[in-house]
Amino acid sequence: MLRAIVIAFGAVLTCVGIALLVAGVRAPGWQATGLGLVVLLGTLFERWRYQSTAQHSEGHWKSTGERFLDPSTGDPVEVLFDQRTGERRYVTRKSGSGSGVPP
Repeated sequence: MLRAIVIAFGAVLTCVGIALLVAGVRAPGWQATGLGLVVLLGTLFERWRYQSTAQHSEGHWKSTGERFLDPSTGDPVEVLFDQRTGERRYVTRKSGSGSGVPP
């Protein structure tokens, strides 16, 4: 919901800036157009750049044997490793899940 509002705000601001430029109001027109484009493109880029790791679950994940408690939540965390890509993944295991991770 908030993302849709921010995209709409960026689009409206860009349109207002373009209308100001067409009307001959240069400085505010460029400012509104530039700010609207930054908000619009930044919001769209954010969705692409910060994708959930759940979408990329494919791979050959193996446990490294590393386990620790997350200091902010207190939940046990297990470290997984994909040897092909070198990527490490930190998987939160809920207490009592039977995963063998220390509580």
